[in-house]
Amino acid sequence: MINKIFSIAFASAYTAIFEVGSVMALLMLLFGILDYKKGDALRRLIERRHLDQPILMGALALVPVDGTLLFQYSIYRRKSIRSGSLLGGIIGIGEEATYIILSFQPLAWLALAGIKLLLALSFGSLLNRLPAWQNKAKAWLDADLAAGMDQDVLDADENFHALPDRFRHKLHHFRYHTLGRAFWIFFSCAFILQMALLLFDHMGWFAPDQLQALGVPFVSWLSMIALFIIVIYRLVVRMTTREFGKIFEHEFEDTGDAVGDLAENCASIILLIFLLSFLVQAGLALIGPEHVAAFFSQNAILAILAGALIGLIPGTGASLVFTTLYFNLAGTSGAMPFAALAACSIALIGDSQFIGHSQLRQTQRALHLVAFGLAVLAGLAIFGLERWLV
Repeated sequence: MINKIFSIAFASAYTAIFEVGSVMALLMLLFGILDYKKGDALRRLIERRHLDQPILMGALALVPVDGTLLFQYSIYRRKSIRSGSLLGGIIGIGEEATYIILSFQPLAWLALAGIKLLLALSFGSLLNRLPAWQNKAKAWLDADLAAGMDQDVLDADENFHALPDRFRHKLHHFRYHTLGRAFWIFFSCAFILQMALLLFDHMGWFAPDQLQALGVPFVSWLSMIALFIIVIYRLVVRMTTREFGKIFEHEFEDTGDAVGDLAENCASIILLIFLLSFLVQAGLALIGPEHVAAFFSQNAILAILAGALIGLIPGTGASLVFTTLYFNLAGTSGAMPFAALAACSIALIGDSQFIGHSQLRQTQRALHLVAFGLAVLAGLAIFGLERWLV
């Protein structure tokens, strides 16, 4: 049993660092810098060209970075887009689960993207044309704008600004620039190593599993060491945040700030992927894959409803578990229907809920309930189509 737990832990570390983590980190860095460099210009373009369209907001949210939806929250608070357009962004967001889908089944993600854009166009446009809904949305937004910021955040920010200028600048530079740069260099090396191993294996030059120590592949040992380093980095970030807060997007002074903030977000996601991958695989080993397979093979409708409900759980953890379980069961007799994955993705709240709770509490709650209803309906329709095509 101990050997099984250790083998699952090493496999989960490899998944978190190489299979998903390295590609995810590259995408986060690329789109994060793009958002920092061009985000304000994009907001001005939307306002100047009157690009208040649900399908455009849905397409923007499909970019696999949380900041795209948070950007829409910002322009919604400034009344640059309507609630139906924001619904398009909420439907389109895929958050961290997107990286897993892109890694394992890119075509599945393309199918999800098409479904989301269709829902954003049809139902987002409908809400924008309903005067009664718009009146309610205006009342929700007015109430949201009157809400204040969390006191703990204000206290931590006050502690930071109470430091002498010299120490405040040193702390800021060390946390965001020094550690952030080191993190991205580390993951750039991980990505290059992963691509090289895949190429060598594909060309038949070298099989990564050939090098082992104590029965564990060398790359899995590297993954576990890398995971330990990220844990240390994350602890430093957490302790600093608790006492001195963190900078927000509107406070970024240069690209180094944006890159450091991206590194902190990416580190937490990597650790979460490891934890959830380990829990899912350990749970499957404990319960027995055949029992899980039997449950889902006989309860496809329940899997769709469960997917939509899981999407409503704040944070990325639940959706990552569900998405990981979907791919772990793929190809078995208990494989979940694609409709269940679609329902979870459409209803997804993810990490944006934590920001939205303080910025657009009532508005976000109402729009996510609408997205949940659409997720269930779309999931049932997709499942019916799946059965008809079989």
